[in-house]
Amino acid sequence: MAALNPFVRIADRYGETPSHLRPPLVTQAVGEVIPFVDTAGCFVEVYTPRRVAVRLDNNERLQNHLGGLHAAALGLLAETATGLVVALNVPDGSSPLLRTMDISFENFARESVQAEATLTDDETGQIRSRPLGQIAVDVTLTAPEEDVTLVAGTLTWAWVPAERLAEEGER
Repeated sequence: MAALNPFVRIADRYGETPSHLRPPLVTQAVGEVIPFVDTAGCFVEVYTPRRVAVRLDNNERLQNHLGGLHAAALGLLAETATGLVVALNVPDGSSPLLRTMDISFENFARESVQAEATLTDDETGQIRSRPLGQIAVDVTLTAPEEDVTLVAGTLTWAWVPAERLAEEGER
């Protein structure tokens, strides 16, 4: 039976695609599910249930007053990487929901930035085994060509059954 989770369906659809074709196809598919990811220009480099890496290139519409990537753009990048790695593991019928974001800006982001979020086997099992829960996910943002941390953070994600979200919306 096919997964109902749209993020798992994307992984399944492109899992056997050649490695040079997979990132643009996954990026497009994720952008169809989350249009703001496409609007911001995020590019999904790695997309697995244990590791997600997302890149954002510096361009004028994303810059702060100093010409670097705006703090809000970097926060979006952290949210996207951590949210996708959680979303790839939530059970069918549940949806991820960001609860908290604690990020620290370590160095100025002048060029492209890549966010990487990973989960352990125990963490993926914890998410998959319960329709409702919460997990803290660490994320590191670096310049792809350098080994310098630009932003570090921990984002706490919940996953909630869709019917519970619908009930909240009716109030």
